[in-house]
Amino acid sequence: MRISRIAVITGGRSPRPELLAELSARLGPVRCDEFGALDDVSEDVLAHRAPDPEAPSFLAPLGGGANVVVSVALMEEQVARLVGRLDELGYDLVVIAATALFAPVSARTPVVHGQRAVDAWISALAVGDINIGLIYPLSRQGKQLATFAHRTQFQSANATIKGGHSAYLTQAASRVSRADLIVMQSVGYTEAMAEQVARESGKPVVTARGIIAAAMRLRLDEIMGRMSEPPADGYTGAELLKRLPEAKTLLTPRENEVLAHVLEGGANKPIARALHISHRTVEIHRSRAMAKLGARSVTELIRRSLKAPRAEPPT
Repeated sequence: MRISRIAVITGGRSPRPELLAELSARLGPVRCDEFGALDDVSEDVLAHRAPDPEAPSFLAPLGGGANVVVSVALMEEQVARLVGRLDELGYDLVVIAATALFAPVSARTPVVHGQRAVDAWISALAVGDINIGLIYPLSRQGKQLATFAHRTQFQSANATIKGGHSAYLTQAASRVSRADLIVMQSVGYTEAMAEQVARESGKPVVTARGIIAAAMRLRLDEIMGRMSEPPADGYTGAELLKRLPEAKTLLTPRENEVLAHVLEGGANKPIARALHISHRTVEIHRSRAMAKLGARSVTELIRRSLKAPRAEPPT
């Protein structure tokens, strides 16, 4: 099987081996090449382009634990230049592994836009009475994110990513603990940080990294016409299904398979290609599975799943 080549644009200076390792682990056998958005930006330019206190801002890692607050405008310019350059290099997929950047990009190569992937994921849940908690690294980002409210109730808190972040995360977890679901809205937040917030809040926690990795996997399935191996952890479609007790006895193996893809946001045609069946067969399995579960929409299933307690491992 040919190994997919992915260009990953990270929101600062490279390398960020821990981030690349986590994304790769969720995708299976792929080759990820990293390109830092600020790799060719000098200290003088960073100082000159420092944002005003009220301007849209981005917390960019510089390596060695150092971070710098830069303007979103500068980041979006750098990302657009990188996408243009990488578009000529024959990659299967270009990934903007950063959030808080909203400008669209265009390329012939398929692109996963990190912020748009997170927005789409939240939008899929943001109906009815679900209450979403957002944790983000800069207090000034609250106004930026508020403009993208998805017709739902939001609680929010900031937890700066720097030394001793356990205390910051504890405070943030306390401030969003009344939410039904917590989204950690920065690629800088690791799975270990998410586990801490989940322990202290008692709520399901999803990271931007996990959402972006799921979007990457779905796009690769569509591009390569194959089904990727699912990661062992995180809120994949398979994990969401496990949190629905009814599914274990009501659904056939094929219905389980189709619905796992549906819960990850897959459309009928890409699912059909991944499973080597017709899209009409996908529609039939999808319809039967939804009817058996008594669900009117995929959003309802996701919400039901996320509100269910995670099963404890056997002792």
